[in-house]
Amino acid sequence: MPFVIQRPGYIISPYFDYLSFLFNRNWRHQAGRVLGLMIKLADTEQGTVRGGRIDKGLTTHDRERLAEAEALCRRILEGFGVDPSAIFTGTLNAGHPGGMLPLNTADTETLHPERLPKNLYVADASLLPRSLGNPPILTILALARKVAQTAREAILFQ
Repeated sequence: MPFVIQRPGYIISPYFDYLSFLFNRNWRHQAGRVLGLMIKLADTEQGTVRGGRIDKGLTTHDRERLAEAEALCRRILEGFGVDPSAIFTGTLNAGHPGGMLPLNTADTETLHPERLPKNLYVADASLLPRSLGNPPILTILALARKVAQTAREAILFQ
């Protein structure tokens, strides 16, 4: 990311929205003519997983912060000389759903939440305590490496 604008609860950074470009049928813009900004929102810790279904909506507070961030993106693009009528939004998606299965104190040695079957390990942002609103990739890499080592040891020493 060549630059980041940090605000309480979100960041804004340059980004090309490949998900929208490849999968959103409403996307009608040539890739070479798009200047993209990403809003990475630290959404409210709320949601459920039941019966194999994830239910995670945006709260009123989330929508307010998202609207604030979108307004800032519009001001930035207009400052670059973009015609306000040419500004459009991409597809809303969850890139790193933090806090879906947070580790607690009892899980620190095993890195295995008790809610999971014994032979199933998770090694992504869902183990973090909450959505960070910042790129978590280095934290995820370190966590995944440690989870893999722990899972391997658990299998070897059964």
